[in-house]
Amino acid sequence: MLLKIDYQDFHLQQVIGVLSHELQNPQNLLGSIGESLLRVNNERHLAGKAPDGSDWAPLKESSKLEKRKGGPLNKTFEMLQSFNYQVDNNALLFGFDGARNAQLAYWHHSGTDPYVIKPMNGKALKFGDHIVKKVNHPGLPARELLGYPESDQRLVDDVANDYLLAVLNRV
Repeated sequence: MLLKIDYQDFHLQQVIGVLSHELQNPQNLLGSIGESLLRVNNERHLAGKAPDGSDWAPLKESSKLEKRKGGPLNKTFEMLQSFNYQVDNNALLFGFDGARNAQLAYWHHSGTDPYVIKPMNGKALKFGDHIVKKVNHPGLPARELLGYPESDQRLVDDVANDYLLAVLNRV
């Protein structure tokens, strides 16, 4: 009795070729990861949480008097709406659009020392119901915007696994 098995590697060669292509051109995978990380970061920002899950420093009473809509960083939502990602070849980049929003994000992420606010145009500032020549700002507490906590690392692993499984299922 003789059992002969002819091994056909055509399908395996296809799988290896598709995986090789995906690894050499990771833009789609990085885009999927970027979308997922953007979503969880936006959820944290709107909840007033740092990447590690801790609460941001609360607003000071003087800021609450400005009739803000929401908590820290939510007065106009402009800065947080400018938060995005970009895929650049083999890299995934997160940041804030525009020099002004990037600067504000840096100040909020790192905090600031006390500083003086003076009018840029005109002779006075309106602060609440007061007209003043300058404001002695107490500084901003650090409100961490970006990080890569363990929960994000698990999310990236899950997205990469799901993405590669979908690629393999198409072959």
